[in-house]
Amino acid sequence: MIPLLARKYLYRYLIVAIGLPILARVLASAGRSLEKRTGKDNVVSKGLKSAGRFAQRRAEKSQGKKDRSSQQPIR
Repeated sequence: MIPLLARKYLYRYLIVAIGLPILARVLASAGRSLEKRTGKDNVVSKGLKSAGRFAQRRAEKSQGKKDRSSQQPIR
């Protein structure tokens, strides 16, 4: 059985390593699909895309990635 203290860090790691990148992709794709549906940018689609970019940056920062120029940004 995993000690209680280690469990807390394990759960935090799993959320950051798996959950945050998935959340970033879902938010960004929801913003893009909303933009396609309406045909132009609106406040909600801009907010969703911005939240997706923010979540992606936080996920990369927490995993120790520093160079973003080699990866494609989420648009």
